[in-house]
Amino acid sequence: MNDEENADGAYAAPTSMEVGADALRGLAHPLRARILDELTAQGAATATILAGLLGESSGSTSYHLRQLARFGFVEIDPERTGRRDRWWRPRRGGWHMSGVGHLANPATREAAEIVLDRYYDGRRERLERWRNRVRTRPDDPQVLRWKEAMQDSLAHLRMTPEETEEFAKELQDLVQMWSSRFDGRSAASHPDTEAVELHTDLFPHLADPPAATGEGTPGGGPAGDRPGQA
Repeated sequence: MNDEENADGAYAAPTSMEVGADALRGLAHPLRARILDELTAQGAATATILAGLLGESSGSTSYHLRQLARFGFVEIDPERTGRRDRWWRPRRGGWHMSGVGHLANPATREAAEIVLDRYYDGRRERLERWRNRVRTRPDDPQVLRWKEAMQDSLAHLRMTPEETEEFAKELQDLVQMWSSRFDGRSAASHPDTEAVELHTDLFPHLADPPAATGEGTPGGGPAGDRPGQA
């Protein structure tokens, strides 16, 4: 979504898109995920550029770009309108999804598993690629330049679900504020920058329910039948 002008003349920050069932299934295609990853890392590109980067035909990347646009994940870059080739960029404001909700719904479970598995596998591979470069090439100028900026952190907080939601919202707002500062940057326009990836996992440590004994539990029914939390 492009920035839209308010009645007072100010521009509102783009908002994050909630991924519904149709968009989730649209994202489950492997080439669309690769296209989206490339646009996110490198900035706006044409179908022809993406075809060369991904080893695909331009007809294929053009089709899947249109599908990504249909579901709201990418959009035409307005700064490059009027040129012969269409330039595409990731949706301003990004997107988010309820992974737990989609996994719990039989209608979206398969697509959610595909998208989430690829998401977690991809980020693990990228992080391991960085760690391997640090291990094997510690004197690499790029490693020396970035090693102090790279962070690993882990925090444990004791909160209620409501407090956790509030914390997550403030964290998302902070990330969105910083993202808007660098909106429109690309590898071509800012060659001194790199795509920097932030991972967040916010989840409760829930004790496993007691093993079912066949005698029932105080809440009624065997322990194994009690719904879990996520």
